[in-house]
Order: sequence, then structure tokens, then C-alpha cells
Amino acid sequence: MQVITTHVGTDFDALSSMIAAKKLYPEAKICFPGFLSGEVKRFLIIYGKIIQSTPPEMIDLQKVSRLIIVDTKLINRIGIFSKLISKKCVEIHIYDHHPPHPKDIKGDWGVCKEVGATITLFISLIKKRGIFITPIEATLFLLGIYEDTGSLIYSSTTPLDLEAANFLLSQGANLELISSFLNRDLNEKQTRLLNEFLKKAKTRIINGVEVVIISAEADEFIGGFSLPLHKFIDLKNLEVVFALIKSKERIYLIARSRTPSVNVGEVLSFFGGGGHNFAASALIREGDIKEIEEKLYQVLEEIVRPHLTVGELIKPPARTISPYASIKEAKDILEKYSLETLPVIDKGKFVGAVSRERIEHLISHNAENIPLKNYISQKIAAIPAFFSIKKAQEIMIENKTKDLMVFDSENKFIGVLSGLDLLNAFHSPKKSLREYGEGNNLEKLLGEAIPLKIQNLLRRAGRIAQELGYRAFIVGGFVRDLLLRIENLDIDLVIEGDGISFANVFAQEIRGEAKYHKDFGTATIILPDGFKLDTATSRREFYPAPAVLPKVEPAPLREDLLRRDFTVNTMAIDLSPSCFGQLIDFFKGREDLKQKKVRVLHSESFIQDPTRIFRAIRFEQRYNFILEERTQELIEDTLKKGLLDKLSRERVRDEFIQILEEDRPDRIIQRMQELGVLRSIHPQMELTEEIEKKLDSLIDVFAWVETLSGERVKRWLIRLLLLLENLDKDEVEKFCRKYRFNKEERDSVIKGRLEAERILKKLKSFETDTPSSIYYLLQPFPREVLLFAMAKTKKKIVKKKIFLFLSKLKGIKTKVNGDDLKKIGYKPSPKFKEILEEVKKVKLDGLLTTKKEEMDYIKIKFSREEK
Repeated sequence: MQVITTHVGTDFDALSSMIAAKKLYPEAKICFPGFLSGEVKRFLIIYGKIIQSTPPEMIDLQKVSRLIIVDTKLINRIGIFSKLISKKCVEIHIYDHHPPHPKDIKGDWGVCKEVGATITLFISLIKKRGIFITPIEATLFLLGIYEDTGSLIYSSTTPLDLEAANFLLSQGANLELISSFLNRDLNEKQTRLLNEFLKKAKTRIINGVEVVIISAEADEFIGGFSLPLHKFIDLKNLEVVFALIKSKERIYLIARSRTPSVNVGEVLSFFGGGGHNFAASALIREGDIKEIEEKLYQVLEEIVRPHLTVGELIKPPARTISPYASIKEAKDILEKYSLETLPVIDKGKFVGAVSRERIEHLISHNAENIPLKNYISQKIAAIPAFFSIKKAQEIMIENKTKDLMVFDSENKFIGVLSGLDLLNAFHSPKKSLREYGEGNNLEKLLGEAIPLKIQNLLRRAGRIAQELGYRAFIVGGFVRDLLLRIENLDIDLVIEGDGISFANVFAQEIRGEAKYHKDFGTATIILPDGFKLDTATSRREFYPAPAVLPKVEPAPLREDLLRRDFTVNTMAIDLSPSCFGQLIDFFKGREDLKQKKVRVLHSESFIQDPTRIFRAIRFEQRYNFILEERTQELIEDTLKKGLLDKLSRERVRDEFIQILEEDRPDRIIQRMQELGVLRSIHPQMELTEEIEKKLDSLIDVFAWVETLSGERVKRWLIRLLLLLENLDKDEVEKFCRKYRFNKEERDSVIKGRLEAERILKKLKSFETDTPSSIYYLLQPFPREVLLFAMAKTKKKIVKKKIFLFLSKLKGIKTKVNGDDLKKIGYKPSPKFKEILEEVKKVKLDGLLTTKKEEMDYIKIKFSREEK
């Protein structure tokens, strides 16, 4: 026998999920484990015939082989069916949308995912399997979604819930019927209870979050406490409410939350209750209501943490002005930093503020040079730093202002909170800032990836930044490579505060040296052992025009990361002592890393800086990622607009050289050709199949030559010569002038082609059959020209001759020298060179090996008369 069940106090989400489960398990029996919610009772009185359920007492538990549990994972909420959980012969399938809990039942099958409603999970399965549903079923299913998501406005609502709702409406769901159950008027007893809520409600700020607690009594169970509670929440526009209702010998504890700061399911688990982050309930059979209320406060003090506090949005340094400054100075600051309100500080004390509107009015009356002190307003709205952002919004609305002055616990002014700051904060919740949870603190990974000495160095950096009132973060490529498990000790720090001041103090602390670049707010800290840390002030940038370099100024971390190229490069690691190693991921870089996508941050990115096109392709091919669809469209659009031509030629050249220096650039160049980037660099530049093979053959050659010599070859030059192979001499010269290669580089490109042709022509002749002839032909040429010639030719004998020179002949030297010649009676003269060269030639041809043989050859070959 198969049984479908749910939690006691069955609500619409549970009811609809049971019906949906029946469509997946048609042989199973629906069975309610206990009492139903008042609203579900009323629904079943009218429409109960559409649901065929079996009372639990009619179920023979010994015959149950599969138990399907929906909308809960807690064993204490499924009534008599809890007896089946430990039975090995019973298969447990669970479908639930609640967050994980230590006491969760471990199922054998099912789907558990944090969405707005469990029925959403079933709708996804029903759609995938193509199961037909009637309009009546669609209505009931949508009722379950609307109930648990607050008609899709609770913050627990996910895109999957919206997709499910859209599908159900397309299947004929009736919103009028749904509304009649969700928006019903209160009956007389419920109205009295609502009035009790209004009278007994007590508001407390707990760790910066406004919490309302109600302690009330009802003479009898009035058929549903949740409806008057929801009316109360809507009426007062509340975030978090706990209602303790004593009825006869029982106490009902009902909780609702509209903020991620308070997980009411977690709170009520201390009282034997259950639910999820945003709605939960508990039935307490024994106890004093006042004692339970006191315990509730204690639990809240332990658990409640603001999702995002006002103080976390305020980043140093605050823009302020002295009361003795002029009106014009105030105007300049307001315009430079795009401020609407400018706080006024006198000897470290907050004395008021001036608005942009007021300053502009004074400027229009020619008051530029008048001191500010007579025009300071003390009518300001203030807020403590520990308040939540939701509370900040309420204060702004009440005071009809778009700016709040923020003060710390000691009533010291720390900054201004604007409406725009709030708007950004609501769309960058703390989960994105901290992503607390399993796998999001990288401290362990840091410990595995970098030496202990550097770990300790980073901890000291975090501590010193905190002591200075700043915050330090690791940013950029190091974070990306750490998550990809790629070795990288090139560590960049960003400082929320003054990066130069931090570098100075930190360098002194570690007995290192700091080199500054004040114009950019950057510094390089050099340790005594030579290890380097690059630091920068967290800053924003703006582009005065497309394809020009940006201007920068100090800004919070989020804005600093926002100026970067791709999401995978926007992650940071917090070095603060209290949360060392915490990943900060505003823009879902880790998700794109997992999905192997290169995603640009915003639609203007390539227009502002077209060199990002090169970097996008380089990242895509280097890490075997793919360009996100919209990102590729933006690249193609930028190329069509010809914005690559508006870049400085040097920047295009440098980016292209960087690509040509990669270990395996062939795939990058192939991708550049597919997207039209090669044509934008030069219309005749093309990666043919033949050139691609030549590029591929160079990979092993470079490794071999660099291993032999211990020096890196100019890879870019050889690869560029190959790509320019089909251009005539005039076009190559134009190319070099266009991209402003310096004289040495230009000569290498232009002469390299000619020299390679000359080398190949001579190496084909019989004149170069001896090793010495090969040596003296090739010795004057740079390695890059020889390697280009080697890649260019198809003749194996020619390749062998170049290989012989590079691998053996180039390193042959005579063992005799000028001093040896003097010892046997030769006088220093130009003849020395002739003698030694002759010895070298014979040695190259393999006729001499030891020093004695060289000396004997000299004595025979050159007569005493030549001494």
C-alpha cells in the first residue's frame, strides 16, 4: 500500500501538494495526519468531493510499503505515520520546500528545494511529464502557491513559483475563487481577536530588527487564528510578528516574517513547532504564557541578526564640510560626489546639514563666498547604524526625506544613507554580500592553497585594516583561481578606506617597503623576502566617452567590483578578523564559475572598454568556458559599431600580443575569427587551416627551445609573423605603423619575413650540408626568425638543420682561448680571432673533441711563422 500524507494543521499548500502527488502516484491513498487549518476545513465543506481521502485510523500501517510525505520533513508533524519512518521495509518519498533542519526525515526519494511553496515543485514535475490537469485542479494548486507566497509578494517567492503560477493560469485557474478564500472578511469572533492584537501588540527592536509580539487570550478556538493575524500584519505593515494565544488549556504560537533576518521556523523549533523561514506555528499544551513569552525574547536575542544593517551600507570616508567653509566649496563637493545632502562637522561634532537645493538657491543670489555656518539646517532625520534597511525605509517615508544621517552606538556621526543606497541594498541582499552557509567560507580552501606564511600575512592585513577603521578584501583573479583550484599567488587587496594609509602602516608592521601611486590610490607592499602584495583603495570609475580610459574616485567595495569586466572576476574574500575567508559575491560570479560561463557585468561594458572583448575570449578559451549568450551578442554589436577602431592602437596591440603569448592561443585566435575580431584588427588577417597547423606545431617547439635555453622566446612575434604571412610587404608595414610598434618590434616583423625567406632558400642548397656551414648561416639571426622559418617550411631536411643549430651547434664553444695561444708562443693580434674561429669550425663538424685535440690542430694548422 502507498500513502500520501502531510503535516498536521494542513494548509492549502499541503492540500494542493497531496492532490498533485496523487497524479504522480495514482495508486496511493491520500490521508490527513491530524487536524486541518480553518480555511482548508471551509474549503473541504464546500468542495470536499473532489478529494478522496482515507482517515488515518483506516490505514493498516503494517501494509504500507511506500510513504509519500509532502510539505514537511519533520517527524513530529506527521501524526501516526511517524511510526513508519524507522521501518526498513517502507520506502520514504519526500517533497518539501522548507529549509533543512537537523531533525529532518531522511527520504529515499523525492524533491526538496527552497522555493515559495511545495506545490511549485510538483507543478514543475507535472509539466515535465506532460500530465493533464483540470481547471479545478489548477485553481487549487494556485491557491497553495498564493497562500504560501503572500500572492507572490513574500521575499521567499522564487522565479520557479512565478513560472508555476503562470502555467496554472494558462490551465484555467480561477483567481476569483482563490481570492474568496485568501481575502475573506473576518467573522465576529475573529474581529474581536484582531482588536485584541491591536491592543496587546508590543514592539521591540531586537538586534536592529523590529519585532512585534502579541500575548492574547481567546475563550475558545475561533476557527483559524491566521486570518486575523494576517489582517493585523497588513494593517500595520509589519515585518516580524509572533502571536501567543491562550485558548482553554492550550497556547498557540503563530509567527510570520517578511524578512530573511528572522527565520520563524528556526525560532519556533525551540517550542516544538515547525514551518519555514516566513511562516511557522507551534502548539504548546502546558506552560505559563508569560514564561513562554520571556523564553521567546531570549531565543530571539540569540537568533535574530539583521539581514543588512544601515551601518553596513555606510562606507568611509564620509563626505563632510566645515561650517566655516564657503557656499561655493559646499557646491563643489555636492557636485563632485553627486550628493543631495552634505553633513556639517565642527571639531569632530555633527552640527547639521545643508541640502543641494538650499546651496543652489544661495548661489543664484550671488552668495558663493559667504560662510556656510548661517545656513545650516538642524532639521534632519537620523537613524542608528544597527537598524535594518526596512526600518530605514519606514523612517524616510515618515519624514518625507531621501537622506538619513547615520550615527553609531556612541552617537557619533558616521555617514549619510540615501534612498539610492537603500534601493541598491534591497537588490543586493546580504546573502549576496556574505552568502553565509556551507561552502561559502573559503578559509579552509585558503589554508590548502597558499603557504602558512602568506595566510598569516593576510590575517594581519585584515586586523590592521580593522584597527584603522577600514576593511580589507582579496579581489580579482586570485579568488577566481582559488575556486577553480588553480595555483595563483598573485594577490591583490582592496581597502574600503584609504589604501595608501593602510599600505604605509602595514609595511611598517611587517618591516617591508611600500611603493605608492597616489594618483590612483594604489601601492605595492614588498616584504623582506621579496614577496609582493598589491593594494588599492576601493574606487568607482566612470567613462567620459566610449573607448577612453576611465576616471576614478573612492567608493564602497560593491562599486569597486562593479567596475570589473566579468562576473567571475568580481568575487572578493573578506579578511576581517570576525569573518576571515568569507566569500563576497554580489554578482553571482561563483554560479557562473560553476556553469563555466563568461558573463559581462552590464550592457555598456564593451562599449566603454572594447578591450574587454579580447579578455572575454581569452578567459573563455583558457578555462574551457563558454560566452554567455547575451555577452556574445554584445561583443558582436560592439564590433558592428566599429568601436574597436576607436581604441588607442597601442591598447589593441598590447591585448593582441598578450593573446599571442598564451601557451595555446590557437583556440583563442579561432574564436576571434568566428566573432569577427581578426577582421577588425586587419581585414586580410585570416586563420587558415594551414596556419592553424603551424601554430599548433610551435607549442612543442617553444617548450623544447625554452627548456634548452632557460629563456622565454618572443612567442607573440613568431605567431604574428605567421598570421601576417599572406599580406604583402606594404600591408605589413602599414599594419606595424597603424598599431604603433616601436622601431625594434617593427624591424623584427618586417625584416623577420625577409630573413626567414633567405634562410629557407639557402638551407635547401648543398652549400649547407656541413654543421659548420649551417652554424655560420644561422648564427646571425634571432631565435624568433629561425623558429618562424622552421614553422613556415614543409621541408623536413630544412627543419632538421634549424633544429640541429638550436639544439646543439648554437651551444658549441672552443675549449682553447687567447691565454692558451699566448702560452704556446703566439703574440696577441687580430690573428687570434681567425685561429679560434677556424678551430670552432672544425669542432662544429665533429673533428675535434678535447682541448688537447684543439691545441694539436692549432700547432699543425698554423705555422710558427704566423706566431
